[in-house]
Amino acid sequence: MENKLSRCISMCRIFILLFVAIPLGGRAQTLNIYDAVNKTIANYPLLQQRQAEVSAGKAHLTAVNGNRLPSLILQDQVSMGTDNSLQGAYFSLGIVPSTPGSYSNVQSSPNAGNVAISFLKWEFYTFGYYNAQHKEAKSQLAVSEANLNSDKYQLTENIVSLYLDWLKKYRLLQIQNENMLRSQVIFTAIRATVLSGLKPGVDSSTASAAYADARISYLQALDNYNYDRIAVGTYAGIYSPEIVPDTSIITPSLLQNMAFVQQVDSVISSHPILEVYHKQYEQQLAANNTISKEYLPRFGIDGAAWSRNSGISYNGAYPGDLADGMPYNRSNYLFGLSLTYNIFDLKHRHDALAEGKYRADATQSAMQMQQLNLNTMLQQANSTYASTVEKLKEIPVQLYSAQQAYGQQLALYRSGLNTLIDVTNAQYVLLQAETSYVNMQDELLQLLYIRAGLGGQLDNFLQKFKR
Repeated sequence: MENKLSRCISMCRIFILLFVAIPLGGRAQTLNIYDAVNKTIANYPLLQQRQAEVSAGKAHLTAVNGNRLPSLILQDQVSMGTDNSLQGAYFSLGIVPSTPGSYSNVQSSPNAGNVAISFLKWEFYTFGYYNAQHKEAKSQLAVSEANLNSDKYQLTENIVSLYLDWLKKYRLLQIQNENMLRSQVIFTAIRATVLSGLKPGVDSSTASAAYADARISYLQALDNYNYDRIAVGTYAGIYSPEIVPDTSIITPSLLQNMAFVQQVDSVISSHPILEVYHKQYEQQLAANNTISKEYLPRFGIDGAAWSRNSGISYNGAYPGDLADGMPYNRSNYLFGLSLTYNIFDLKHRHDALAEGKYRADATQSAMQMQQLNLNTMLQQANSTYASTVEKLKEIPVQLYSAQQAYGQQLALYRSGLNTLIDVTNAQYVLLQAETSYVNMQDELLQLLYIRAGLGGQLDNFLQKFKR
């Protein structure tokens, strides 16, 4: 009676564990790889940051285009003070007020005045400087857009790789679950024969240890699965313990379904990661062009018109009433054509252009290095793909043979024609074959998405899994 109770308790523990650990089909939420990528791109904060940078680049382009406009400054002021002018020149520092008028040996009394000024300045010809600014701002916007596309691509790569790993661990969890059930079947069969005296007691102890080991492996597989489930859910913005991967990706005709991913021998020149370096190189060239134009002469139109009054009369008499200086009584205007050129800026231009050239060379070298790394990755993926396909063709034969061997060894053991070691070995071979099959299919999918990404076929790859 005690033995039967022990067996019932063991079975209940297994079913409770399975019920808690594996989402039931009725309430599980299947997340396919296409939706996982789209939800990640829609919710990931980094892409929102990059999108804001693109918007800032567009606003900067608009702001730079406004540099062509003239400046028109309007000012009206009412002032009160003394008028003690002195002969002699000085450099104005921008804070020294003007006190025009003739020199007098009499200390002036306070007087009032007012002035209204409009000042126009327009550099209408700058030898291409405005156009260079526009092109530089446009190239900066292109860099921001390239960064956005590159981050989208790399984020897609990360979530696809993580999703495929999650799918693999989900299938390995199912394999460990089936292996645990097999261990339970063996343990139950052995206990019956041991209790009837047909088998030695050591077989029961050995089977119990094997069952415990199978449970430990299952729990470890469950931890691995949940780790990736949480990571995928965090990327996609889905915080539910009931999401499961779409296992329909794995079909017997997996190789035929993936035939649309064509082999390419080199990374496409418009690859999103390479585009970042390319746009940065173009942006540096545009910045160098802006520098070369910045130090050229500039033709401008300057104009001013003003009206003013002063409480001091034309003969130098000071007013009795400060209000006498308020109405405007004199108006003037001044217009001129100006040429501005600082010949000593030639040295600055030379140094700035030298710095810009080195930065452009560094960016170009970085792009070439990145292209080399991506091509190496592609060649490795192409090389591994061929052997992976061949291995994947052989594994079903191995799996079928292992299943047959396990069933036969278990039947022979129940008939008393072999030992527990024979059954355990067959069970281990079957577990390894099942695990190898899952790992090999995962390796194939990982290689396919790497080839698709480097060959410009990533969108087609994801569309294949759209549901």
